[in-house]
This record gives sequence, structure tokens and C-alpha cells, in this order.
Amino acid sequence: MQFVWCWRLRKIELATLEDVPDRVDSVKCSLEIIYGVKLGVALEDVPIDRLFPTEDFLENDKLALVLMKVVTECYDVPIIAVKRGEDFFVLDGHHRSYITRKLLRKSVKANVLSFPDGACYRDVVKRSLDDLPIKEVAEIDDTIVRAWQRTLSILKHYEAMYAIPFFMSVERVFLKDLIATQAFVGKAQVEAIKKLLVPIVCVEYRERFYILDGHARAYKAKQMSLKWIRATILVPAVPLDFGVVKTANEMGLKNLDIQIMG
Repeated sequence: MQFVWCWRLRKIELATLEDVPDRVDSVKCSLEIIYGVKLGVALEDVPIDRLFPTEDFLENDKLALVLMKVVTECYDVPIIAVKRGEDFFVLDGHHRSYITRKLLRKSVKANVLSFPDGACYRDVVKRSLDDLPIKEVAEIDDTIVRAWQRTLSILKHYEAMYAIPFFMSVERVFLKDLIATQAFVGKAQVEAIKKLLVPIVCVEYRERFYILDGHARAYKAKQMSLKWIRATILVPAVPLDFGVVKTANEMGLKNLDIQIMG
């Protein structure tokens, strides 16, 4: 049975382990009809740096949902890919592939379709998964999924700002190592938080973590006398001096001691 998530105007169906065999058979049969050959299929760990997309964009709401399920539920349904030479091309599972790459994992489980000798999959321009744009196809009316989507929006914003790929590492961060990047947070916003369900978003610089999103959650954790909070750390492909660090220094922000307003 497929995992289904519904917004007001849109229904998202995520693949499950139970429906993978039918998905594989459907894709395999289609290619066999198109190419007139019998294909092999095997479950493999495909190197993420040898995996390339065949679609042009990702859907914002589906991508946020996949990220949430991967991080919170260890969602790990194999994709479907076809092999061409030493490369692999995604046929089903672009959102899972993108999140796998962005979480700095070296490989992804895939049902790999292979052609017999003398035949091969069509010639495809090789593009990085990092370059896939995220298209806003629907408004997300679930507040939790919307928070996960905001994490991805920040990641893409930083990629555009610095013109390099960014990745994500979800880990525990001690509150004593957090540095605010804004001086105030709304009282109502803090009081509305009942559970810490979505990691805050940070960048790391010299073993300190500068908050990009989630000041209210971080302050709530402090009120709850917690020692640490879960954070999604944005990791640049090359070391950077972040502008947000300079901004925090100019504002005299050195920790999580910010003011509550309202």
C-alpha cells in the first residue's frame, strides 16, 4: 500500500517497500517494449556520484515530505535506475535520490535495470542531482511539512548565494554552542511550541553553530532546560566564511541570550 499524504488540492503518493516489485515490473516491461530486448534487474548499492537524473525538476511538497520521512522514520525505499556503461540514471525515485545525496550518503539502494550485450539505454546528458531545481507545485498547509520545506528553501538560497552545492547533516547540537543571528524572538511564537518536532537550521563556523532558522525552537529548548537540540547543519562543498557570522558579530550576538518580545 502506498503512503499517501493529502493537501487541500493535492495528493502525494510515496513509494513503499510493498509496491516496489510492481513499480519495477512496470518500468522494466515498458523499456523492454520500447527497446525490444529483455532486461536484467538486480538490487544494488549505487554510488551516488555515478547517479544522474532523467527529470527536469523536483516538487517542493513531495521533496519536503521525503526529507521528513528519511530523517524521522528512516524511510529507505529503493529507487529504480537503469545502467549505461559505468553510469546509472534514475527512472523512479528522483526525490529520494536528491535527499540521499544532500544527506551526504555515499550510495543509494536501487533496483538496477541492465541491458544485454549489444544494446544500451538511450544517450542522456549527465547532470548533477544538485542542479535539479525545486518547483513550487502546491502550497503546503501542514505546518510540520512546511518547516521541513523551509529547510530545503534555505539550502537552495545558500547554494544560489555562494554558487556551490550545499549538503545537510542532521545531528545533536549543544545549546551552549548555538549563536543567535537575530536579537529578538516573539513570545507568542515560543509559547506556541509544544514539542520540538523539526530540527533547527544552522551553519557551523569554528565549532559554533549559527542559527538560520528556528530561533523560537532553540529558545524553547533553553526554557525546557535541555542540553542539546536537533539541528540540520548546512555543509558547503568547500569551506566558507559565512556572511551570517559577520552579521552576528556586528550585532554582538555570542550565544542564545536573545530577548523575548510581545
